Amino acid sequence: MDASAVLWERWSAQVKELFPKIHGHQKKTLALFVIGIVFTGNAVLQRVAEGISLHGIDPAKMTSIERRLARFLANDRVVVTNVWDDFLSQVLVFWRGKSLRFVLDRTPFRDDATIVYLGLLVHSRVLPVAWAVMPTQEKWEEKQWSIVARLLDRTILHLTGTDCTLLADRGLAGFPLVKLCRDRKWHYLLRVSKEHTCQRKMGDAWSSWSRFDAFVHKRGQQWYGWAKVWKEDTIETYVSACWMPDCEEGWILISDLKAGKRRVNEYALRMRVESTFQDSKRRGWTLEASLVKEEARLNRLLLALFLAMWWVSHLAASCMHHGKRDRFDRTDRRDKGIFRLGRLWLLDILRRTSNPADLVHCLPFRKHASGWRFSLRF
Repeated sequence: MDASAVLWERWSAQVKELFPKIHGHQKKTLALFVIGIVFTGNAVLQRVAEGISLHGIDPAKMTSIERRLARFLANDRVVVTNVWDDFLSQVLVFWRGKSLRFVLDRTPFRDDATIVYLGLLVHSRVLPVAWAVMPTQEKWEEKQWSIVARLLDRTILHLTGTDCTLLADRGLAGFPLVKLCRDRKWHYLLRVSKEHTCQRKMGDAWSSWSRFDAFVHKRGQQWYGWAKVWKEDTIETYVSACWMPDCEEGWILISDLKAGKRRVNEYALRMRVESTFQDSKRRGWTLEASLVKEEARLNRLLLALFLAMWWVSHLAASCMHHGKRDRFDRTDRRDKGIFRLGRLWLLDILRRTSNPADLVHCLPFRKHASGWRFSLRF
């Protein structure tokens, strides 16, 4: 049997087990959608259908496959929150009891939508865990902090007894987000704007209120300690303020964890979410070129795309773990992103494999007695 057909058979069987509560035809189409995205490196329906057809997975005409994918996006019986919650209940069990970092961010999708995104930080990528699609031009029916609370609560359900830290940038940092973390017993590490004000603990006394850029306003300056932040809705928290010599501006970080260089290095991991967004857009799967506009349909497209992200992250990790990255990328600099690398590694395996049974190692999840595990070894 052709290697692509064997991989499709194994992947569709895995999807059936991962999503036991959705209809059989919906599971098969979702599996087809995801493997098509992985094969083509593209989220545009026409390109996905072409990849499915050219790899011999579905004997139907390309146009018929494209219509099938479009019907999946339009199918109101595919309730994304229910489907994704089933997925999280299966795979997040692997991380229970461990120390985890999550990244909260927003990214614009063309001019008509914004994706509020919660991701699990694992090695060099942020794996999507929860998200919400909100209109850009219209007033949101649900307030921002209600959305964030909902995303956090959907994740917490599957992480009993887990030590979690939330990282977020200036656009989302504020008293409401600190309160959301405190209420859920999550640690927080947030970057705030230099224009915000604080009172620093200096020995046994407090300084007067001042802006952060009053004491960190040029390269090389730093201050770490306990402070009161914000005159309105004041909180007491640790502050790690520094302007590293190689940075364009200083970082002002607040956290319930002790201040210091360790917090700065930890927050630097948040920047990896930018690479994730770039890989899903122009640099990678061209999500913005999909022409999908209606919110519910875009949510279903993101369901397939985010599953593909988990899969290709696994493949890229495997490629790097086996020391094969140099086969696909330059050694003097890295031109190819993780998702592109994972896809190329898979296509190379399909071309070279002599034993189709070995393709089971290409699948992103492994079933054990305690549940499903996700393998990501860099």
